[in-house]
Amino acid sequence: MLSNKVILVTGGASGIGLATCEHLLLSGARVVLWDIDGGEVGAAVKNIDASGQRCHGFMVDVTNAKQVETAMVDTLAAFGALHGAFNNAGIGSATRPLADMSEADFDAVLAVDLKGVWLCMKHELLHFREHGGVIVNNASVAGLVALAGQSAYVASKHGVIGLTKTAAVEYAAVGVRINAVCPGAVRTPILEHLAQAGIDETALAGMAPMGRIGNPDEIAKAVAWLLSAESSFVTGAAMPIDGGWTAQ
Repeated sequence: MLSNKVILVTGGASGIGLATCEHLLLSGARVVLWDIDGGEVGAAVKNIDASGQRCHGFMVDVTNAKQVETAMVDTLAAFGALHGAFNNAGIGSATRPLADMSEADFDAVLAVDLKGVWLCMKHELLHFREHGGVIVNNASVAGLVALAGQSAYVASKHGVIGLTKTAAVEYAAVGVRINAVCPGAVRTPILEHLAQAGIDETALAGMAPMGRIGNPDEIAKAVAWLLSAESSFVTGAAMPIDGGWTAQ
């Protein structure tokens, strides 16, 4: 499905990002993995690519414009091409009502979850507008509905869907497709963060009619489909992958 395509995955060292890297490799793609944790980058690349030939990793802070610009140059040099990108890097926040959230916490979440996506899209599109390509952004169900106590996260993810739709319209004519996935509760480090903040996993599972938490590989398969030519007439979409959560 993605044989010999070169795909960039941000936030690729854990959770949905790592599962996506693994699935893309199984689908025949070559992968460039970005993550802010250099140690995790090295471990992830070693674990998922025994050959050492089909996956490259770079330590990148997606909130830093210069790092993103430099990493894009390195990414294009790694395999000599880039065909698609999954902008997945993101962080959660402490659960508290809007008026009780600090400005620093608000800024930190939007810096990674919204500005970081914008910066990555900017540099991906500078390449794709000349060569064609596909972008998938991770928007979460928080891009579609409210989550009490998560105002910054919800604002950032709604913004990601806005970026997705706008760029899809702007770049469709030059052969670029751009979509978003909107996962519900999935077993990832962010879910662990929410549990530590007092949000019960059983309650999260109960939000979905299917009554369970999702697995990262279930999101990875949808991302791979959106990155492939199998979804050639899909652009500007925000796809819920949430066990029916947002259908209610």
